[in-house]
Amino acid sequence: MRYLPSGTAEGLAYLRYRETLRPPEEMICNDYLAYHFASWWTRLAAVMTQPLPNNLVEWSLELQGRGVVGFIAARTRMFDDYVEQQIADGIQQLVILGAGLDSRAYRFAKQLRGKKTFEVDHPITQIEKKSRVTAIFQGLPYNIRYVPVDLMRDDLLKGLLQAGYDPTLRTLFTLEGVAMYLDEATVRKTLSCVAANSGPGSSLIFDYVYLAAIDGRILGRAIKHMNYLQYWFDEPVLSGIEAGEAEDFVRSCGFEQAEEFTPQRLYDMYFRTVVPNRPMSDLFAVIVAHNRK
Repeated sequence: MRYLPSGTAEGLAYLRYRETLRPPEEMICNDYLAYHFASWWTRLAAVMTQPLPNNLVEWSLELQGRGVVGFIAARTRMFDDYVEQQIADGIQQLVILGAGLDSRAYRFAKQLRGKKTFEVDHPITQIEKKSRVTAIFQGLPYNIRYVPVDLMRDDLLKGLLQAGYDPTLRTLFTLEGVAMYLDEATVRKTLSCVAANSGPGSSLIFDYVYLAAIDGRILGRAIKHMNYLQYWFDEPVLSGIEAGEAEDFVRSCGFEQAEEFTPQRLYDMYFRTVVPNRPMSDLFAVIVAHNRK
């Protein structure tokens, strides 16, 4: 049982902020609010560990898993791009699952004007998030509904409906940096809930770890290191998806279409022409699942 806000969320906010310190021509994602959402000690660490690109924190992460920092930057960029694309294409609701210190509801506030936006997260983490949002913006934005739901234990649909969610509307769901920390049954339950309770044209974007990285078929220390951190964060890696089977996995949960973005594809999209020498982890991938039209 968790008693503290998500430590993983803090670490990701740190890395997103660090990415914004790179030269503009090398920057993959630009989460300009990450610094403000992070805790004071995370901000202090970010300042003290300059300069880029090979400071002590990033160096130690790369030692545990080459290309993990790069994947996180590419993942953030892809989620940003997809959210902006879906807003432009006419979604009516945005649901950020496992919101942590995600800043998209605030960075894209202008584009999301008039659309229902929901942040779903573990109650303890969400309390801390709301406190920081209040401090940054002198209050909670009127257009964001905060939904305290523990995906492992609570009823996601019930929580969303109580917050004003409309299951008939075209909705975009994001699940970033979360699925691997849920057991497979919870991942399936969450995806099935989304597929069955969202309007025509809805979609879900999420990332996952390859199952072979968990059971040892892919050699590397990244997952072991992530599990070592559970002693402080209580967020062990619990599930993965077999390489090449993600599209079938999401279809089995009720989605009609799915498109996988492998590490190589992410590298080609964001690194090849900008930072070709920057490594991309081969342990993680992203998938987009679509509901009926």
